[in-house]
Amino acid sequence: MKINFEPRRNLPFHTDQPSQLRRALLMGCAYLPATSLLAVLGGCTEDAGLAPDDTTIAASPATFDTPSETVVETEVPISAPSLSVPLPPYATTDVLPSLPAPPTEPPPTTVPVTHIPERSEIIAPPAEPAPDKGVFPEAGKSQSASSEPVKPLVVQSAPPTAATAVASIGVVPLTTQAVVGNTALTKAPMPSPSPSEPVKPPAPPAIKRTRMNVGIYNLEYNSFTQISTRSKVTLMGTVVTIDNSKDPKKTITFESADTYLKYASDNKIPPAITPDSARTTDPKDKTKPLVYEGIETYLKRALDNRFALFYRAMVTAFKKHRPTEFDVSFFTAPEFFWNVPWGDFLNEVELVKSGDLYLDIVTRNARTLISKFPEDKYGRIVLLPGTVATLAQEPNAFLASNGKYAGGTGTIYGARNHLVCTHNLPLNDPRYPRPAYMIWPKRLVSTIDYKDGPPTPNCNDVIIDGKVVTVRGESLKANPSNPNAYNYIEKCVLSVNGGVNISIASVSSSLAKSFDSQGKLISNKFQNNIIEGLPFGIDICLDYMSANVQSDKYRIAQLDQRNFKLDFVISAGTYLSNANYANTPYIQYAIHNEGILSSSESHRYWDYKTGKEVKRDLYSSIWGIEYYKQNNDVSGELLTPLDARSTYDDIKGVITVDRSASFIAPADADSQGIPNILDAMNPANVRIWSLDVDVSDTMKNADAVAAANTKSAVQFIK
Repeated sequence: MKINFEPRRNLPFHTDQPSQLRRALLMGCAYLPATSLLAVLGGCTEDAGLAPDDTTIAASPATFDTPSETVVETEVPISAPSLSVPLPPYATTDVLPSLPAPPTEPPPTTVPVTHIPERSEIIAPPAEPAPDKGVFPEAGKSQSASSEPVKPLVVQSAPPTAATAVASIGVVPLTTQAVVGNTALTKAPMPSPSPSEPVKPPAPPAIKRTRMNVGIYNLEYNSFTQISTRSKVTLMGTVVTIDNSKDPKKTITFESADTYLKYASDNKIPPAITPDSARTTDPKDKTKPLVYEGIETYLKRALDNRFALFYRAMVTAFKKHRPTEFDVSFFTAPEFFWNVPWGDFLNEVELVKSGDLYLDIVTRNARTLISKFPEDKYGRIVLLPGTVATLAQEPNAFLASNGKYAGGTGTIYGARNHLVCTHNLPLNDPRYPRPAYMIWPKRLVSTIDYKDGPPTPNCNDVIIDGKVVTVRGESLKANPSNPNAYNYIEKCVLSVNGGVNISIASVSSSLAKSFDSQGKLISNKFQNNIIEGLPFGIDICLDYMSANVQSDKYRIAQLDQRNFKLDFVISAGTYLSNANYANTPYIQYAIHNEGILSSSESHRYWDYKTGKEVKRDLYSSIWGIEYYKQNNDVSGELLTPLDARSTYDDIKGVITVDRSASFIAPADADSQGIPNILDAMNPANVRIWSLDVDVSDTMKNADAVAAANTKSAVQFIK
């Protein structure tokens, strides 16, 4: 089609100089922007579209009225040779474009046209806009007939008026095509809105982010020296004697077991005399028979206490800073958090019986904990709830260097020190499948891991002439779990009261595992990238020094993603070290949750004003890792928790966990099935950090981060 405009009859001049006028109009057309160009589509060849020389062309004063126009459907003739004027930013061609297919319905009677410049002078050329890829040909290049057919140039229409929108309902979309020189211009069809549906504006594009705001909640707790609460009584005939809980130097005596049991019930004291009680003698007085609470009963109650403490820590901390403030949150506890003192075990039978019970209950507790904090209410949470250490008999697994069993007549135990990782992320996401929970084991056994409390010497330590001497145990064949690690026997005094002395292999056989929601093993790896774009690593105490996930190839092989962002050091007796991060520029933060106060980086600092060392009861700390390419150096900077003045601030930023019987969970918390704390426990606090993590190199789909961030923001506003 060709658009002919009705001539205006009120021009104040006549075309008595036709050639100059035509030349001026042609030059003006060359520099018109696209919208103005549409308005004069018929007038940019030397003859076509211009009025004859003797015709008076009327024009209104210098306003931009929209003239009336008439659409005339006619065959496009072959144009006369056109004036060679380039049309920025368009490319020209000498090939006649093919005509579009004829419409199947009658065209509209009117076509909206943008304003027409009515000034007779030449319009100064505007700055050349950048070509819109996919709409206009590349600026400066022409399309020849030998390369590919000429494509129509699509010019976006001006915003439709209400009249044109109404007129277009149920009518053929408004489409026009015209020829300028030998270049076809097609006006894009306007969408036809439905009469019953309002026209919705396009959704704004998702904001792509390359950083994540990560919340770290550290439960600080003395996990290395825990309180023994296994009930015991002295039973002489029918007379029962117990220690006075209010004054350990005094005792309480009962004439019979029934009287004692009533007293225990009234005062909510776990009774020692039960069907599964263990009987032994006082190691200090062999004439005094002792009765201990059954080991299974005791362990179940002790694990319930720790379960309840962890739950209280979470709900209390979330009242201060809800996890929806962050893109994702991690909640950690130290090594041995779930263990009772080793001195509570009376014999190896109890020790072996406790192994599977420990692991089963801790796994169930960790999964129950995370179920209380659904993602839609609390945001994304990953639990790293400390470890539980157990021992298992493995009589055929340990051979000496001569190929014979190294245990002799005794048993060599294998260590199992596990962290159970759970999370509240979707398990049914086909785009990003995840396990329900995972196990990360400690590889190396420290000489303080399996020993009775102080003053018991460390494993392989003996006292000779009043001095502690370390005697290395017999060498064992390399453990396939880590052939590079030196394997030997550690001889440990596990329980003084029980007289339990055992041998332990220094290298554990435990491997990382991932499980589905039914407890079925799905992988022999730890899927450390359950948060898209935010992989993390875990080192448990001695592993951090000698078998870490930064450099040990056997540990690294058990992770799904090697280049992780966060390194969690869950320990009881180690320190953060710059050397660990010398070759790991991808690690941005080291999160240390320590179970021994003296090993915490936040425990002490030097006060230069007083010239004295200051100590704080703070068990955890976080390093921001800084890399210096100039001198190939690395350093760790202690970060300040939220609401605190420094990492050493033990007042502000410290959230105290209520261990009393009067604790009441927040009204909006799910406390169903949460047990009470029935025994004495060490004090517990929570401190919170906010970490800014660069995920630009690990985030495969940045829109996913934006969507997650938007969801978290909406939840936080609610």
